[in-house]
Amino acid sequence: GTLAAAALLAGCMNLAPRYERPAAPVAERFPLAPEAVAAAASAPAAAELDWQAFVGDERLKQLIALALINNRDLRIAALNIEAMRAQAAVRDADRWPSVNAGLTGSRTPTAAGGINSLYTAGLQVTAYELDLFGRLRNLGDAAAAQVLASEEARKAVQISLVAAVANAHIALV
Repeated sequence: GTLAAAALLAGCMNLAPRYERPAAPVAERFPLAPEAVAAAASAPAAAELDWQAFVGDERLKQLIALALINNRDLRIAALNIEAMRAQAAVRDADRWPSVNAGLTGSRTPTAAGGINSLYTAGLQVTAYELDLFGRLRNLGDAAAAQVLASEEARKAVQISLVAAVANAHIALV
């Protein structure tokens, strides 16, 4: 009895390796002069700034805006985010049981001239997997990470597009 309970509790653990963020191969901050350190501490991060903050030319701003609106790669990247969000929702739903309810009824005439009514109601729990080893939770975590990765991929496509349009504009000027 006690051995079975201990084996059951030992089975309810997560077998996925613990994630530890690797050290970045670059310095965490750029070396700055002391007066620049104070200014950098209060300034927003570069990733949080919008591309309009870097572009001063109005014509170039219009060209970049047109490119962002009409670029197919950027649309695909945005659609990939939605696909990954849907996949994450499916993975999250796998952690819960599927419950189906049904109600049926039938009426048939009897030989005596009456009507025989039969009603049936049912509740069914299907496709439920106990997550003893954390497999479903880990799949859900992986799907959530893929959503974040697809959002960052969209940002990378947008940054590349802005840079390409700006470089082409500079080359033509």
